[in-house]
Amino acid sequence: MRYVAKIHVLDVMEEVVVSGYVFDADPLTDPDHEVWEFAYSVPGIGLDDPAAWMLNALYRALVSRDLPSQTQI
Repeated sequence: MRYVAKIHVLDVMEEVVVSGYVFDADPLTDPDHEVWEFAYSVPGIGLDDPAAWMLNALYRALVSRDLPSQTQI
């Protein structure tokens, strides 16, 4: 298996949207290269540091996976 992923983190009004995709690029384990796409929206919290903003958004999106579907877009 050889996974390829691309993640986007975007500030949209009062929300931060974390979206992207991941797929297995190995033709032996997944010859069709089926893609898993995702998008999560979390409230923005006004962080000024770019690295802290990104890591916080990624963490909160990960945690929101366990919440009811209205937190996902």
